Amino acid sequence: MSGGRQPVVFDVSGHGFGHLAQVAAVIRALAQDSALRIVVRSALPRDVIRGFAGAAIETDTAPPDVTMVMHGPSTVDVAATAARYRGLHADWDGHVAREAARLAALKPALLVANIPYLSLAAAHHAGIPAIALCSINWFDMYGAYCGGEPEAPAVLSAMEEAYRRADVFLQPAPHMPMTNLPNRRAIGPTGRVGRNRRDHICRTLGIAPDKRLVLATLGGIAVDKPLTLPAMAGVHWLAGNGTAAGRTDVSDSGLLAMRFIDILASADAVLSKVGYSTFVEAACNGVGLVSAPREDWPETGVSLQWAAQNTNFAEAENGLYDPTSVAEAITKVLSAPRRPPVEPSGIVEAAACIRRAAGLA
Repeated sequence: MSGGRQPVVFDVSGHGFGHLAQVAAVIRALAQDSALRIVVRSALPRDVIRGFAGAAIETDTAPPDVTMVMHGPSTVDVAATAARYRGLHADWDGHVAREAARLAALKPALLVANIPYLSLAAAHHAGIPAIALCSINWFDMYGAYCGGEPEAPAVLSAMEEAYRRADVFLQPAPHMPMTNLPNRRAIGPTGRVGRNRRDHICRTLGIAPDKRLVLATLGGIAVDKPLTLPAMAGVHWLAGNGTAAGRTDVSDSGLLAMRFIDILASADAVLSKVGYSTFVEAACNGVGLVSAPREDWPETGVSLQWAAQNTNFAEAENGLYDPTSVAEAITKVLSAPRRPPVEPSGIVEAAACIRRAAGLA
């Protein structure tokens, strides 16, 4: 790692790719200043981090970060999740002290967390300015699933204190309310904007140019079973993570030497679980969106409402694993006029806030 200049350190939760996607465009905006060092610490693989955030950034070992333990993309393992939080908080003060020392050794101008609360507590302990940047927080998520555990009051207290100690908690739209955090500040959406390369995709994969392209993706979390994509006249599927191929109307998007965001931007619609990055990036690229009810996930309500207001959106009412329901929703989206892209205005807002906090403005 290069020395000299004080870096801005981004600690990013490795719960799927959504947290990295949420900050990637902000990191790229900041990285346009060649004098600025950026260090990303995440449990995600280094090549994934650089693929999202750019080759100019540095990486380092992630701090401990407990998130939701998942059975597939949409089912939380509550018992395993509670056990992991219990283990982390059994030595909470020790973790904070060790991570404060490790963070201080980097001599950062600023820490930005999306949204490991241990990192925020460590920054406070070390006297380092810190910003939280996320549409959710683990306090709300843990409370929703594990709030009845005997240790929950102590865990929640430590989590809330860490989030409150951030200099500001930036909430990119659409975000959960977080009304318990007096330092919250709403900003516009943050999402990547891709390049429409539809012609290249059709030539590479041998897809007829008159077909409508629909991308199926479940957001970077290991799947428990593949989707059964409906056969639809005039539709060709691009199979992302967790989809079944082997048909003439389904192509493996992994065969394309292309950024995921460019594949999304080239599609007519995307099929996905409820999740910030796919929802916002569909809107910011003017791509239709189909998702399904996910009633237990605390972020669902604000996400679905925002999607309905900002995209050609339809719900597969019986879930993503019901081909008939999916086909009905896809047909509805594809039959509507394409909506103009949403401006990801939160990128500029977040970058400006970070530069000010780091003493760079």
